[in-house]
This record gives sequence, C-alpha cells and structure tokens, in this order.
Amino acid sequence: MSVYEMAVELGKKLSATEEYQRVLAAQQAVAQDQEARNLVKDFQQLQQAYQRMQMMGHRLTEDNLKTLEEAEKKASAHPLVKDYLNAQAIFYEVVNEVNLKIQEGLKGTPAAEQSRETGGCSCSSNTDGVCGGSCSGC
Repeated sequence: MSVYEMAVELGKKLSATEEYQRVLAAQQAVAQDQEARNLVKDFQQLQQAYQRMQMMGHRLTEDNLKTLEEAEKKASAHPLVKDYLNAQAIFYEVVNEVNLKIQEGLKGTPAAEQSRETGGCSCSSNTDGVCGGSCSGC
C-alpha cells in the first residue's frame, strides 16, 4: 500500500470518529438555522473582505479589527455556532494528535520529546509544551 493510499485510509478513519461526526452534525444544525447561517455568513464575508484589503497592501484600522471582533463574538454567541466551533476545536485536537504521531514515525522519537525539542506551543497557558488546538485562547 502506498503512502497516498494510507493517507486516504487515514482520512476515512478520521471521518468515522465521534469527533468528526459531531462536527458534521453541528455543521448541519447551523446550516438548517437561518439566524445561525446568516451570522456565520456575515462574519466570513467581513473576514474575507479584510483579507482582500490586506492582500492589496492596506492596513486594517482599529475600527476594522473591532468590527471583525464584534462580528465574531456575535456569531459565536449563538448556541448552534458555538457548538459547531467547539466541535471543530475538539476535532482539530484529534488531527493535531495524529500529526504528532506521524512526526513520531518520521523522527523515531516519542511525540512528547519532540514537542520539548521544538518548543511545542508558545501559549503561556500551556504547561506541557504540546499545543492542543489553535492557540487562539492563549
């Protein structure tokens, strides 16, 4: 079996996890709720517009950043969106753990040792050196 075939198999295994199934269920719940769907859509459109501005060389102002933060807070305050974001974060933790295991296979050292060697997560709230997610809460 080639590494590419193994990667496809890994993807299939990940898609069967409880964590991924929770992401799909939460995503469907958001898609079926007009208010939640609009909140996510509005935030994503604003985020994309600001990204385009930055790509064109414009700096985001404090007002831009405040507007984006408010849109994110408003979207994530909705219970269905909050559940979806939480489900995604938990699934990303699984993916990060899988990635650590892949790194372990590549380097031949346990993942815990690798994270100490490479510095792991730079989160000040992280005490064990292993990043458990996006570090956005750090």
